Amino acid sequence: MGAALDSADAVFAAALERVAATQREIDALLARRAREITAVVVAAERLEIVSGTPTSRSAEFVHRSTRAELALALRTSEHVAERELATAESLTTVLTATLDAVESGAITWRAATLIAECAQRDGTDLGERVAAFEAAGLRIAAAAAPSRLRSRLAALLERFLRAPAVERHQAAAEQRHVILEDVTDGMSWLHTLLPSVEAHAVYHRLTDVARALQRVDGEEGIDDPRTLAQRRADLLVDFIAGDHIRVADRGGLSAQDAFERRVGEGRDLGRFAGIRPTVVVTVPVQTLLDADGGGAGGQSPPAMLDGVVPIDPATARQLTANAPSLHRLLVDPHSGAALDLSRTRYRLTPELRLWLRLRDQTCRFPGCGHLAKGCDIDHTVDWQYGGATAAHNLAHLCRGHHALKHQTRWHVEQHPDGTLTWQSPSGRVHSTKPGSAFPSTP
Repeated sequence: MGAALDSADAVFAAALERVAATQREIDALLARRAREITAVVVAAERLEIVSGTPTSRSAEFVHRSTRAELALALRTSEHVAERELATAESLTTVLTATLDAVESGAITWRAATLIAECAQRDGTDLGERVAAFEAAGLRIAAAAAPSRLRSRLAALLERFLRAPAVERHQAAAEQRHVILEDVTDGMSWLHTLLPSVEAHAVYHRLTDVARALQRVDGEEGIDDPRTLAQRRADLLVDFIAGDHIRVADRGGLSAQDAFERRVGEGRDLGRFAGIRPTVVVTVPVQTLLDADGGGAGGQSPPAMLDGVVPIDPATARQLTANAPSLHRLLVDPHSGAALDLSRTRYRLTPELRLWLRLRDQTCRFPGCGHLAKGCDIDHTVDWQYGGATAAHNLAHLCRGHHALKHQTRWHVEQHPDGTLTWQSPSGRVHSTKPGSAFPSTP
């Protein structure tokens, strides 16, 4: 029995060591990739990328073109590629000891990227102190628990920064923004980067009102099965997009009174009541004809919100009931081919613009996911060179890729089926089909 246990221990230990060794190899390869990314940047400086006469923005467009090519080569987004470029530059030109430590196995790749992230943070100017910061950071990275490494490095950075905290906060506050990320089951994340004071104030305000509503339920017997987290999320929608509990406009009513009035009037708890969108719903014929949502196979194909986010039939019906305008695109459930485009609205949008939006769904540059409704409509062959204002010569491009097309040697050709074939300045070829900006390489 003892020998068997010893054997099992040895097998486990050997398997665990193989995992650890593999991870060290992966980290070393990521360090090598950083060096190769820097080599790409150096090579791009010798490549003819910008078209026409060089301008003060030529270097910017060289960088943007290189970032786009790197993103396609890595099969990632340009946002991630930008971060990879910055990290590689920092580790190969400034924090060289950190990169050496990864290759030797002294620290992990994650630790190296956290050190680089601190050193290249907006507003950071370490100057001649960078070597001392790196040395101290390496000591922390070799000893700190992984879960505490980020906070330990952030605390270390505070000791080395020159700019006053007030100035750094003001610079950081300039980067505030909101990001929308669609996930599964008709859900999305709404990420918001805010100054800490405002972020905490918003969160605690939502929490306080959610708890107050919970007390109303307990005292008055109102049946509201929502958890505190669900109440907090619903209130966020109410405050921003809803017409129920408005902090600045509820006639002097307390939050509790407003909630009681809303429930007493039999009003919905607010999921869609405050949303008045211009809705574009792509509806498979089977779903449209099957009011019960069962379909021949027991489940109808989903509707698509703005051609991007799948939504269930019940949600689509609720949402379109509140819409002042509705566009319905009927498609064949098997081939996806357009069968009919109908519209019902008070003021008409030009049909061609709407058709292109439904066809493209996103920016048509390879790998770009910007929604079409926020993009420019570009003539594939420029108007000044005889390009027609017609569907076969038009496609959505976000503002950044629109500029990249005109300012650099990226070349695009549109085919009769709407497919765009792009050739980069380095000669690599990528294609995007209508409804999907994810590239395929011929």
